[in-house]
Amino acid sequence: METIEIISEPRHLTRPKEHRWLGGVAAGLGAYFDLSPTIYRIAFVALALAGGTGVLLYIAAWLVIPEEGADDSIAAVELKKHRDRPRRMIGLAILGFAAIVALSSAHVWPAPGNLWLALVLGVVALVWWRLGPASSRRRRVVAGSIVGLVAVLLAAVVLAVRVPLFAGIGHRTDTPVGVANVHSKYELGIGDLTLNFANVSLPKGQTFVKATVGIGNLRVIVPANASVDVRGSAQAGHLELFDQSDDGTHVRSHLVDRTGSGRVLVLDVRTGLGRVQVQRG
Repeated sequence: METIEIISEPRHLTRPKEHRWLGGVAAGLGAYFDLSPTIYRIAFVALALAGGTGVLLYIAAWLVIPEEGADDSIAAVELKKHRDRPRRMIGLAILGFAAIVALSSAHVWPAPGNLWLALVLGVVALVWWRLGPASSRRRRVVAGSIVGLVAVLLAAVVLAVRVPLFAGIGHRTDTPVGVANVHSKYELGIGDLTLNFANVSLPKGQTFVKATVGIGNLRVIVPANASVDVRGSAQAGHLELFDQSDDGTHVRSHLVDRTGSGRVLVLDVRTGLGRVQVQRG
C-alpha cells in the first residue's frame, strides 16, 4: 500500500520585495498570518496618529524582519559588523532611546508635540552611525559607556514621565480624620501613594484635591456619601475610575459619579508611569 507523506515547509516571516508600500512590513505580516496587509497598514497608521507608537513599531519591525532573499535582518547585520565597536553601538542606543521618548509624546494632529525633536535625534543618530569614531579601547571604555548609558536612560525616563524629583520615594498612606486635614495637593516621586478619604465628612459644595505620582501607583478612596468629579490620566499604565478602566499610553478619562448629597469631591489624579485607582470607601 502506497502512502503519501505531505511535508510542509516552515513559514518564514520576511519583507517581500513586491506588492509593498514602504518597507514591506505590513505585506510580510499579512503573508505570514494569512491576513490582508491592509489590516496592518490601518493599525500602524492609527497608532502613529494616536501617539507615535505606530512609527516606532514599524521601524522596529523593519529592522528585525529580514527582507525576502536575505539571510539576516538589518539589525542582525549591523550588530555583526560592529561587534568590535561597542562605543558606537551604545551611543546609537542612547540616541535611539531619546528619540523614542520624544516620539512617545508626539501627535500628528492637532499638535505635533515632540515630533520635531524625535526627527532631529534621528538625524543625529544617523550622523553618529556614519561618522562616529570606532573604539580601540576595551573594558574601561565599555564599562564607562554602560554607566553613561544607564545614567542617560534614567534621566530620559524621569523627564519623559515628569517625575516630581523632590516629592519623595517610597510607600505613603494619608488617612485624614477630618476635612481640615485634607490637602489640596499631594505628590510622590516614585512609589505607592494611598489617600483614604472614606471617613472624611466633606462640607457642602466642592472640595478640590490634586494627586500626582511620577512612577508608581496612586490609590484614592472616596467617601460613600459624596459626589465625585474625577479626571484621571496616565502617560503609560492603567487607569481605573470606579467601574471604568483603561490602559495603554496617554490614557485619560473623566467621570462624574453623583450621590445627590450636595458634597462634591473634585479629583485630579495622575501618574507618569504606573496605575491610578479611585474607589468608594
